Parts: sequence; C-alpha cells; structure tokens
Amino acid sequence: MIYLHIPKTGGTSLRNAFMLAQTPVPFVVAPSHAITLLNIETFCIFSIRDPLDRFCSGFWERATNHKRKQINKGVNILFQGGGYQDLAKGEQNIFRDFPTPNHFLTALRQGTADRDEHEFGKTPLNLLLSPLTYWVGKLPTYKKHEVKVKNVYELNSLSRIMHEQGINLPQDPFLKRSRKQFPEINQSYSISKENKEWFEQELRIDDYKLIEHIRNQSYYIP
Repeated sequence: MIYLHIPKTGGTSLRNAFMLAQTPVPFVVAPSHAITLLNIETFCIFSIRDPLDRFCSGFWERATNHKRKQINKGVNILFQGGGYQDLAKGEQNIFRDFPTPNHFLTALRQGTADRDEHEFGKTPLNLLLSPLTYWVGKLPTYKKHEVKVKNVYELNSLSRIMHEQGINLPQDPFLKRSRKQFPEINQSYSISKENKEWFEQELRIDDYKLIEHIRNQSYYIP
C-alpha cells in the first residue's frame, strides 16, 4: 500500500518515522507529490486535514523557506528533504504584498490577485496551496476510484494511529516539518469571517464536500 503524499498532511513526518522504525512499516510513503489516487493501481492511504489549515500551513512553509533551507543543510543527510527551491519571482511578490494567509485570501476573494495564476501555476507555493481534489479528484471522480482507498486518517489522529502499530512519529520540529521550528515568527492562521466563508463556500467547496463524504465511510479512521 502507498500513502499519498498530499502536502501538509504528515507525509514527511511519516517518512522520517519509518526511517527510524524498529518494526516493519505498514505502508510506504509516496516518493513524489505527483502520485495521486487517479494514477495508481494499488491500494492507498491518505490523511485529511481542514482545508483552511492546510492552506495556511502551505503559505507559511514557503514564506519561511529561507530558514527551512538553512536548517536542512545542517541535518543528517538521511533526513534532508526536498521542497527548498529558491522562491520564484511570483512567490516573492506574494510574500511582499501579502504578509499573511488572510491578506492573500482577501486579495484572491476581491480579485486583486489572479486566482487562476496562483491556483494552477507551477511554483512550489501553488503546489502547497492546491486543493485536496488535486490528488483524489472531485467527489464524482473520487467515487469512481474509491475502491482503491484502504484507509483515510484524520491528520490530528495520525500520531495515535501509528503508535497503535508500534511506530512513533518524530517529535523534533524539523523532522515533523512543524512551524514550531520558528517560534520567533508569528505564523498566524487567523482568517477573517468573510474570507473563511468564501474559502469554505466557494474556493474549497469541493474539498469540504469530499471530506464530508469520506467521514461517512467505513474506511475512515477518526
């Protein structure tokens, strides 16, 4: 079985845990974000996370890229990860003009930032901010491939679920790729009421429909 490496849903933490594991691992983590439910022929597992939290986490990962890149250089080569490419010009402009995810969402909602460019471009930020449906399809498509889904976990339960299988997720902030690596930076997840409603009811409405369906299936593990 393969664990789909959907950005910001625990894939890197799992990969690092498996490298440290003293027992057989229950599945493998996909080596690339390009592997999706739609292009595999085997059973898969993945985790779900509140789409707005995923969006904020992806924003801050690239906003702190220069710091992450420096930390990555100083760790055991086994735990060095990818995703530390220098910021593209478009990314630089975003972090110059929009200091928080809330500012960026306001611009997307009001049309002062190009929604299509930022959703479907090819920068690492675009990948991190892509919807869950990019990896598993919108609900009608997902249902056609659902037979391949073995389990879906809530991200917040991943540590408990792995512990029950004899595997402990790393607690080190770097190995977890946690924002706790940079306590000096206020990585705010605060979103205005207007932006939250727009995000849930328009920008990521398909993600929320999909998650609602998943949580009602027998393969879902809360």
